[in-house]
Amino acid sequence: MFAKLYNLLDKIRTCAIIVLLSGIICLSLLQIVLRYFTSADLKPFAWGDEVVRLTAIWVAFLAASAGVKNNSHLSVEFFLNKLLKPAQVTLAQKAATVIVIIALAAVTREGVLYTMNSTRTMLQNLPDLSIAWFYASIPVGCALLIMEYLKVLFRKTPRKENL
Repeated sequence: MFAKLYNLLDKIRTCAIIVLLSGIICLSLLQIVLRYFTSADLKPFAWGDEVVRLTAIWVAFLAASAGVKNNSHLSVEFFLNKLLKPAQVTLAQKAATVIVIIALAAVTREGVLYTMNSTRTMLQNLPDLSIAWFYASIPVGCALLIMEYLKVLFRKTPRKENL
């Protein structure tokens, strides 16, 4: 059951990253064209830069959890393997993962509170869109990170070092 739910969430996350990043690229390109390659009558969208910047936050939080899944985050395993015995390395990795999960849980909680408190704050250039939609990337991204780190924590085989 967990594997099916995990695979579904992974596919949704991957599709969301692709769609959001494609939107950022297209909107940025359109903004550049409107700013530099058109007549004075056409101007870039006032809301374009704001939406690009805030959508990039979603991409960053979603991609961070994909990075954990693919073991592509910075780690100090090389040094741990040189300084500690294999059993101690495993223990240090598990302890670090638990600390990260606790920190992410705290950020998730604060992110939820911040998102809920900002539901009535609208974007400056899009007054019909709440800033809470963008702040929601914090708890969603952190929850996905927790999911990935829990998977790492309970993995039966040790992680391979990424070189």
